[in-house]
Amino acid sequence: MYIRLDTGIYIVAGGKGGPGISHSKDGNVYLIEDSGEAALIDGGSGMDTDQIIENIGETGVGLMAIRTLFLTHAHGDHGGGVHDFQDKIQALTVVASEGEKRLLEEGTEEELGLIAAKKKGAYPKDYHYFHGKVDHVTEDEETYQIGNSRITAILLPGHSIESVCYLLEKNNKRYLFSGDSIYLEGRLSLINCYGSTMEGYRKNIHKLADQNIDALIPSHYRFTMSGGQNHINQAIEALEYSSLPPML
Repeated sequence: MYIRLDTGIYIVAGGKGGPGISHSKDGNVYLIEDSGEAALIDGGSGMDTDQIIENIGETGVGLMAIRTLFLTHAHGDHGGGVHDFQDKIQALTVVASEGEKRLLEEGTEEELGLIAAKKKGAYPKDYHYFHGKVDHVTEDEETYQIGNSRITAILLPGHSIESVCYLLEKNNKRYLFSGDSIYLEGRLSLINCYGSTMEGYRKNIHKLADQNIDALIPSHYRFTMSGGQNHINQAIEALEYSSLPPML
């Protein structure tokens, strides 16, 4: 199963709070294809990567066409499956920020928020995070080509130590894959976990101003294919006040 969002843009994974097309603990995984080249955004939880691979196959995009996996952040529902994709696709390049690189490669369960999440019941007690490897550390505003489409990394610490949003320019539109950083109605996401800070949002939210975003596509819950910048502007404005902004 998969969901086609637009030409060459698909949801190929997402569990509870998402499309329900893969394991319940998977954050949404997005597939981007252009001119025979493809990339993934995030890797799911690693609890049933074979289902994600089956979903990718149903889109008609060959697994070996995928050359890059862009990681928004290393939490289990996003980074836990990266190791599996690296096993399946030998030529895969994993892109992440410096802060998320350390977590993906060697973060402890406490740093990844898994101890608290397991106590809460958000993950099975026997869930094991298989560490992956980052091949390229992205810089802020670094750009990448996927066929004729361009992806720009926007570093946005806040939800995690150094989360990344990815701005895709394709089909004459601007799509922001925002991970867990920002949701519709300008909602942010702080959790009781290493690296999750309001300070990160305060210092970095301005990077999303004046980006003319059409589609705002988070890793969970609702998305919009139009008017995305309006939702982002609500978050930017909320962070100008002394009260806490709306949270997911």
